[in-house]
Amino acid sequence: MEDRATQDHGLVASTLHGDRQAFAELVARYQRLVASVAWRYGIGQMEIEDVVSEVFLKAYQNLHRFRPEHAFSTWLYRLAVNHVIDHTRRQRKERGRTEMPRSLPDPAPSADDGIESGERATLVRSALGELKPHYRSVLFLVYVEGLKVDEVAGVLGLPPGTVKTRLMRGREALRRVLVSRHPEYFGGPR
Repeated sequence: MEDRATQDHGLVASTLHGDRQAFAELVARYQRLVASVAWRYGIGQMEIEDVVSEVFLKAYQNLHRFRPEHAFSTWLYRLAVNHVIDHTRRQRKERGRTEMPRSLPDPAPSADDGIESGERATLVRSALGELKPHYRSVLFLVYVEGLKVDEVAGVLGLPPGTVKTRLMRGREALRRVLVSRHPEYFGGPR
């Protein structure tokens, strides 16, 4: 039995030879992945379907650039992340501030400090929205998506050392925002 990566590569090859049904199969397999990326990066529920369509249109138009030595899912994930970041930048210019999703798992360990986890998640989500996109994307991929540093490096096309640096600086930037806005919940400055 073929593994999923081999099947994906076959579907890509068929699509490149004009088989639209093969691309429809790729869309069916990965539309939830792309929607998840959009949601986790703060795209509003009303826009997710449009963003997913835009990502797959971009994937179709750039399928000739896909390299079979990589997993299709990794290539598509990276394409989706980059598209969503660009979309967020455009939205930020238009609105001045990006909305973050209503619920986001709290990456911080649970603390018995008088704040409910839902409130804590809301504060963390709001603080994440204030970070630079390159820090936010690394934090999302590691803490929300659960990817390892090497996987994040592959998705974003960065050296692992750059990912580690952005992760460290992103955590510190997030901590500074949380402490400055909510010192009663996240402690004072170190």
